[in-house]
Amino acid sequence: MKKILGLLALILVFSNCDDGDMTIETIDFQDVQAASCGEIIYKLNGNEALYMKIPTAANAFANEITPTDEPRIITIGSSVNVTYRAYNGNVTAANLCNSPAPISPTATTEWTASAGTIEISTIAVYSTPDAVTGATKILKYLHNIVFKNIVFNKPEGTQVYETFPFGEYATTATTLPLTFNPDNVAVCPSNQLLYNAGSNDIEAIYIQNFDSNLLNTSNLGTPKTALISATSNKLVYRLFETALTTTNQEYFCGSSLPSTPTVTQEWTAQNGVADTSGIIEVVTTTNGSGFLHTITLKAVTFQKGNSTFYLGNSIVIGNLLTTN
Repeated sequence: MKKILGLLALILVFSNCDDGDMTIETIDFQDVQAASCGEIIYKLNGNEALYMKIPTAANAFANEITPTDEPRIITIGSSVNVTYRAYNGNVTAANLCNSPAPISPTATTEWTASAGTIEISTIAVYSTPDAVTGATKILKYLHNIVFKNIVFNKPEGTQVYETFPFGEYATTATTLPLTFNPDNVAVCPSNQLLYNAGSNDIEAIYIQNFDSNLLNTSNLGTPKTALISATSNKLVYRLFETALTTTNQEYFCGSSLPSTPTVTQEWTAQNGVADTSGIIEVVTTTNGSGFLHTITLKAVTFQKGNSTFYLGNSIVIGNLLTTN
């Protein structure tokens, strides 16, 4: 009799597992890597897909570190969409990114978000410090995405999550060439600006209100130093969209810097700390009938918004020749 009851119980269990009667109650994509195509950020997990579409103009995934506890907040609705789908087979990126989408597999369940917000917190991921100079660079940005008070409309009604972690989405950082030939350094004749345009003409590093005492020809061989600050010896790095179309002197030595080519990245060095960081060092020696000024940047950190990178412990940016 016990065997018969056990067999009946098994039959009931299997009959309740009919795929056609299954109802999805919860979804979890935290351990799945995110990817993107255009404005769509998505995660795929077997026959399931979770994706959002955010207009590029929202700048939701800007390569900029967000302050602690101050995420970017994007409101769901209008042009911002969040969707969950279950398919009758393994889903691929083509199902979300191609138009028209493949015929198979087809979606069997769809949830669409009707309310809530998307919170995005961004951090930078850095390279290992260079073994010689200690320099670091930003490799990528990680955007941690959390849905707050999200309301999904689904066939059976609504599904509400007070906090729904989507996970991390990575974007690649812009590569800064930082390839400066020290022999390209020059000083504008009409103002205190020292500059060095990169060997590829798409980047430049310059010092505004450069302290001319650093080029003093007394005390040859003895290092002369000054601290970087926002008002004197202001050190700036620029990356251009296209190469400079004028001579370096024409670009840097006018009354103001030209608006073309477009500057895609601008970083300003942090203020120096005596005997510690942000130091400009110049050593002057004789060079035939003139003088050679070797200009070195020591322990300089550049900053843009909340992002920073370390230029290096001791980086020579100029070998300036003068006649007096």
